[in-house]
Amino acid sequence: MQFVVNCGPHQYAKAIATSSWGRALVWSLIAAAFIGPGTVATATRAGTLGGYGYLPVVALAALAGYVFMEMAARVTIVSQRPLGKLLRGPDSYRGCSGVLPPILYLAIAFGCAAYQAGNLLGALGGLGLLLPVSRYWLLPLATGVAALLWWGSTRSIGRVMTVLVVGMGLLFVVAAAHIASGENTVSVDGSGIDTSMLLALLGTTIVPYNFFLAAGLGTGSDLPDMRRGLGLSFGVGALITGCIVVVGSAAGSFISFGDLSATLQGVLGDYGRLVLGVGLFAAGFSSATTAPLAAALAGQQLLGFEPGGAKFRVTWIVVLLCGLTVGLTDWNMVGVIVAAQVINGLLLPFIALVVFLLANRRGLLGQHTNRWWQNAVGAGVLAFVFYKAGQFFWSLLAA
Repeated sequence: MQFVVNCGPHQYAKAIATSSWGRALVWSLIAAAFIGPGTVATATRAGTLGGYGYLPVVALAALAGYVFMEMAARVTIVSQRPLGKLLRGPDSYRGCSGVLPPILYLAIAFGCAAYQAGNLLGALGGLGLLLPVSRYWLLPLATGVAALLWWGSTRSIGRVMTVLVVGMGLLFVVAAAHIASGENTVSVDGSGIDTSMLLALLGTTIVPYNFFLAAGLGTGSDLPDMRRGLGLSFGVGALITGCIVVVGSAAGSFISFGDLSATLQGVLGDYGRLVLGVGLFAAGFSSATTAPLAAALAGQQLLGFEPGGAKFRVTWIVVLLCGLTVGLTDWNMVGVIVAAQVINGLLLPFIALVVFLLANRRGLLGQHTNRWWQNAVGAGVLAFVFYKAGQFFWSLLAA
């Protein structure tokens, strides 16, 4: 979930960065961008499948997210150039400046289209907890998103929705504390971790388009504020995601958001359904404005699209329509949302590899290249995620 649409990340950063911690809090946008319907659905499903056994995966995803987003932001801060411009300029790898940007743009756009279906369905799922709705309610929701992207600024609307999403996050923290102090949890060892669920948790925590958001926020920032802010961002994000896993461990099943609502009502009473419904709608709707815009911004950075120009607008329109088309099908709502996270988890290692290589360019970063521990963690995470992605594809071929 993110609420900066008609002002870029850099402009938003300048608007609120008035102190050291104010500048650090700018980076809370990274956490906001991955606490959405996808995180709620994926973490709940993980909890129902493996209980506390998925908490180490959440911690791994947060650590990996911090390491790689720090690399992306550091590259921008030190070089004083956005990530996309670096990849299509003379500092790109020899022979790749004409090939790599279009490939990355298509990967980001495809991932955003997958996210968009989950965002719209998450908003619809939130409304469904509050009043009777049908899939065709997605049409006015998508129209509202399109209107905001075409004409309006979502800054003031986004502030309200951010408060609602924060309320939903606090609801999960309180509910998890109640559940953890009781005996209604499920715990398994690491051998019970499902590969697709692991990729989904990675995909919902390390959102691929966040690499470009981190690069945008990095413009004009400094390294200490960036690192402090990202640490806070991923710390809070991991806490909320872990709490959702704990709540999911107390659910008998998770086929719809109604199942999650029933679990929260059993722990916290009737207001649990209300807060979840409002929070899911806010997270879904605001994320539905972010994903199409993120694809267009990737095109702006990677391919030089003019902001607000024809190619820029065509990109977000196509992403929005793809998400709407999938959302209007009869596929299970939760299944579609989790599948979107898996898709982005599969795209993640390829984009992260590019950032990892740039962060080791001494000619570009000088003394600010990766330290040995950053390379160790980054290489370990890349090897692990590439292995799990290969394992996933192999299981599909063998099926």
